[in-house]
Amino acid sequence: MKKLCLLVWALLLSGTAHAEDPFSFDLTDGSEDGEDSTSSYNFRFTNSIEARMRKFIRHDDFLSSRLRLNSSFLYETEWSSLYVNGFFDYDESVRKYDRRFRATLYELYAKINGSSAGMNGTVVSLGKMRLSWGVNDGRSTVDMINATYMKDPLANGRTVFKWPAWLARVEQSSALGNLEGVLLPFGKDRQMAEYGSPWEPEYVHNLRSMADSGQLSLTEHMNPRKVEWGVRYVKYMTGFDFGASYYSGFSDLPCVKYRGGNMFLLEPVRSRTAGVNGAMSLGSSTLRAELSMTADAPVYDRSGGLYYSDLHQVIVGWDRNFDFDIYANFQFFSDHYLHAEDDFGMTASLSQKYFNDSLNAGVNALWGRGREHTLEVYSEYAVSDSLTVSLRGFWIGGGSSSSIYRSYDGNDYAEFGFKYYF
Repeated sequence: MKKLCLLVWALLLSGTAHAEDPFSFDLTDGSEDGEDSTSSYNFRFTNSIEARMRKFIRHDDFLSSRLRLNSSFLYETEWSSLYVNGFFDYDESVRKYDRRFRATLYELYAKINGSSAGMNGTVVSLGKMRLSWGVNDGRSTVDMINATYMKDPLANGRTVFKWPAWLARVEQSSALGNLEGVLLPFGKDRQMAEYGSPWEPEYVHNLRSMADSGQLSLTEHMNPRKVEWGVRYVKYMTGFDFGASYYSGFSDLPCVKYRGGNMFLLEPVRSRTAGVNGAMSLGSSTLRAELSMTADAPVYDRSGGLYYSDLHQVIVGWDRNFDFDIYANFQFFSDHYLHAEDDFGMTASLSQKYFNDSLNAGVNALWGRGREHTLEVYSEYAVSDSLTVSLRGFWIGGGSSSSIYRSYDGNDYAEFGFKYYF
C-alpha cells in the first residue's frame, strides 16, 4: 500500500529538528548589549553568517551553495519577552524553481508571564514560532505542531526542518504537572517544493507534469487555513517522566483527491492523533516508549484510490552516555494500519566528542521496510567560540516506487559548511 500522506516524513529521517529555546540563557551574565543589572529589562542581538556547499554525489551539479545572514533580537522585562528571528539567503546554485535571493521572517512571538498578574505558573505565548513537543530523539509521534519545510527538508542535515506557524500557546505548571494548550487559527504553514525541485515528491511532480502538458486539471490547496489545535500534559518525577497528548490537524504532505472527469485536487487532510509517552532513567541509560493512535490516517490502495484507516504506532528507544564522551541512541518503531500494509524499522545514532568537546563526530541511520534508508556521517569542529565548521555526507533511498525515499533517491550529497557569530 502507498502511504504518502500522514507520518511518512517521520519515517524519513532519524531525527526531528530541535528548536533551541532563545530564553535559556542568563541575560545578566556578562551581557554588554543590555542595560545594567539594576534595569527592569534586558535585550540582546545575535548575528551569524552561515554557508553551505552541498553537492550531489551522483550528479555533477550543486544542490546548494547557500550563504545565509541570520539575525535575532530578544527583549525581556520582568513580566514579558519578545523574540524576533529572520534571515537573508543568497544561493548561486538555485534553478528556475526558486529565487536566488530570499528574505524570511522566521519567528516573531511574545511571551507573557502570568505570575505578574497573580496567575502563578501561567505563561502565554503569541506569534509565529517553532514549537517542539517531546524530547525528539530519533522518531517522534509527539512533534506535530509545525509542518516539515518541503522546499528544503534536509536544511539541517540529519534533522528535518520544521516551519514555524502563527499560534497561541498557554502553559500552566503546578505540582500535579504541566498542562499546555496550542491553537493555530490558520493551521500549519506548509511550504511545498516547487515544480522541478530535487525535493519535490515524485507523485506531486508527476501530477504537475501531466497538468503542465494539458492531460489533466490540477488544483493545489496546500494550506486550507482551518483551525488546528492540541493539548499536552507532562509530569516529571525522579527517574521517570510521563506525558499524554492530543492533536487535531492536517497532514504535512498533500493527498491526491479525484474530483471527476480529468480534474484532481492536491490538499492535506485532517486527522486526529492521541498518544502517551514515558521515559525511565537507569543510571547513564534512558528507556523511552511512545504509543499513539491516529484516526482517519490517509492511505492509497493499489489503484491509487484514497481511503482512510486507523493507524497505531509504537516506538521503543534506548540511549546512553558512555565514558569518553560517547553517546548512543537506538529506536525500534512499528506502524500498524487496520486496512493497509504495516511499516516497521529502526533508527540508530552514535557520536563521540574529542579535543575537550571541540570536535563532535557521528553517524545517524534509519532502516525501514522496503529497504527505506537514510545514512548520515558528519563532523563538527568548534574552531573558536565564534566559528564552527562542518563536513557531512548524506545518503537516502529505497522504498516503494511512489515513496518519499524513492523520490529523493538521487539526492545523496556531500557538504562543507561553516557558521560564524559576530
